[in-house]
Amino acid sequence: MVGSTSEDEAKPVSDTATARLKQWLLLDGDRFVIAAAVAAAFGITYVALSTAGVAPIANGQPLFYAFSGLVSGNFTLITVVVSINQLLLSQELQSPGELESEIEDTVDYREEVEAVSNRTAPAEPSGFLRLVVESARRDAQRLGGTAIDDLSADGRDEVDEIVTDLTNEFDRIDGLVEESDAGIFNTLSTMLETNFAHEIQRLEEFRRTYGDELSADTDEAIDDLLNRLREMDIARQYFKSVYLQVELSRLSRYLFYAGIPAIGTAIAALFVMTAATGPPFGRPVRAVVFPIAVAVGVLPLTTLFAYILRTATVTERTAAITPFTTPEQEV
Repeated sequence: MVGSTSEDEAKPVSDTATARLKQWLLLDGDRFVIAAAVAAAFGITYVALSTAGVAPIANGQPLFYAFSGLVSGNFTLITVVVSINQLLLSQELQSPGELESEIEDTVDYREEVEAVSNRTAPAEPSGFLRLVVESARRDAQRLGGTAIDDLSADGRDEVDEIVTDLTNEFDRIDGLVEESDAGIFNTLSTMLETNFAHEIQRLEEFRRTYGDELSADTDEAIDDLLNRLREMDIARQYFKSVYLQVELSRLSRYLFYAGIPAIGTAIAALFVMTAATGPPFGRPVRAVVFPIAVAVGVLPLTTLFAYILRTATVTERTAAITPFTTPEQEV
């Protein structure tokens, strides 16, 4: 009924808002904004505690230990950066034969997509994905057309439902790719919750159920559609591997950018606290200066948190390859 305010109708609104916040935090949000917000939360919390008298900063010895820990912790993060770079370097160092084999496999996959679409595949991930989606949509519609004359009413209804669901999903992916930037993550993010495992299972069950009624053209259309779905998952997994290399390389660089001022600020705070008479400013100033120094000191950690949060989410949601799926991918 129009205007209804029942709990059943109100609940999805709340769920949607929560889901959007979670989606922004895990995937869509700017990593710098998240890292800066978490670091600022540290600073604001400590300023509030110190100005309220809960942590009056009357004794500088605990702060000395805190800033010493920040210095050693940030040096440890630099070691993590070196380890990340070594991991990436080990993946990139290949013999000419290995490189040739990898390039040939990639070219073969690209040519397979081009042969189906009868078009030259774009070099950008977003354009390539749209080409694969377009081919899959065409084959799905071809299946719906060839099955009309073969099947009974129940079979036609089932194949229509499968084709409709697939077409809607293809349209959703194509629309998201068209609206987003051409970056590798924006392209990958349109397929994080889709690997077509259930759709492949439905097509296989449909063929087993109505196999005696299917013509050769319909059976071929099913095979072609299954191949297109597998091609989309291959594209998704390849884009994921490229994205992770780009993202981890970017993370290592940003950790260095954040680590230098963080270590410098923590060391400066330690020097200030070495004065015989204590810090050269009064307690009200300490209540603000030291919490801000702590916020700057934890910036490398919050940067690592923001980036690992997204890379871990991407890895979790793309762990299974077709024809398998996981509960984490069914969000």
